[in-house]
Amino acid sequence: MVWFVVAVPLAIVGLLLEPRWVGWFVLVWFLALVGLTLGLRIGENRRRHAWADAAGQLGWRLSASGDELLDRWPFPPFDVDREAEVTEVTSGRHRGREFWTGRFRYKVRRRELGFDFLDLQVDRPLPPLQVLPAQLAPVAAASLLPLPITVDGLSTQYRLFNGREDHALAVLHPRAAEALAGVPEFGFSCEGRRFVAILPAYRDSGTALAQLDAACDLLDLMPEQLWRAGEQWAATRS
Repeated sequence: MVWFVVAVPLAIVGLLLEPRWVGWFVLVWFLALVGLTLGLRIGENRRRHAWADAAGQLGWRLSASGDELLDRWPFPPFDVDREAEVTEVTSGRHRGREFWTGRFRYKVRRRELGFDFLDLQVDRPLPPLQVLPAQLAPVAAASLLPLPITVDGLSTQYRLFNGREDHALAVLHPRAAEALAGVPEFGFSCEGRRFVAILPAYRDSGTALAQLDAACDLLDLMPEQLWRAGEQWAATRS
């Protein structure tokens, strides 16, 4: 599709300017597209190998898929596509918490979307809440309507897609904002005993490990009022 979107205007311009050069214009664009595609694949393979090496050194487990994880997330955006896929899963233990991380792929009205996820173990329930940075909103919450929120200490614009605004601001208190400010931005969804960080895809291993630490910080710094709110919410569901 991208090839035709650019090739057709090039061909038209070539015909208007110099018909003899039309073929060369299209060929040059085709070669550039092939080179870009190869470069992206080479870069992705390098990131995968670097992550596999880091996971191996830390004693974590790698698997090609993790469809069984889909049953763990009965809330948006994970429940919008019954044919969604979870791939490239890594599982293990970090800072005393079990975790699962990988890639989530799904469709909304034939539009293919996806992001990386990080599912962290929690011992107490949390209230329904989804907060995402603006850059992740198109791929992680395409079917939901956002409420803009401003977080002191963070320049990133965040959006609230589920839950209460006062809960979101309570989670992103100054100490939590300080922990998040040191890494590339990411969002999260939680509900009950599920906390899932939502991350941009195609991250290098250093960024992924830093965001893993920041997500653990976010849970470690979770205010008691959120745990109490989660317990109250869970009581109404039983």
